[in-house]
Amino acid sequence: MRRLLALGALVLAACSAETPVDMKDPGSVARKFVEAYNARNLQRMLPLVDQVNIDAVKNALADGVNSEAYQSIFMPEMVELLAKDGGKVTGPRYDRHGAVFQVGETVSGDVYTIELSQREADEIWLIDEFSMMSERDFLELPDQPRPKR
Repeated sequence: MRRLLALGALVLAACSAETPVDMKDPGSVARKFVEAYNARNLQRMLPLVDQVNIDAVKNALADGVNSEAYQSIFMPEMVELLAKDGGKVTGPRYDRHGAVFQVGETVSGDVYTIELSQREADEIWLIDEFSMMSERDFLELPDQPRPKR
């Protein structure tokens, strides 16, 4: 009986273990960011964002949930957009800077996107920008990156 309980606990732990993020895959980074955002887990967001955004996340961590820094990250309209459709992430599409993913949609049909760029030194992808664009503009972006020179 003990063996069965131990085996059951091991299987449960394996099933609940979080899939690690593949930092060389922009889709993996985007999905993990949306998961962390929807869970309001700033610690999990830290390794997924560039230096500018990491400072904002660190400030929110240091100042706490009632702070202006925290509220600027988790604005109610953004929380609602990213939680829609269970945190669905669509893309990638590519612009001249990197990969673009749709992470939310407004009632007027605009899409909220996260944009990632790839660091040259280690080729990892980091979130560097958040923007709103028309769905048409998003869909007109190429679905393949530009060839590297």
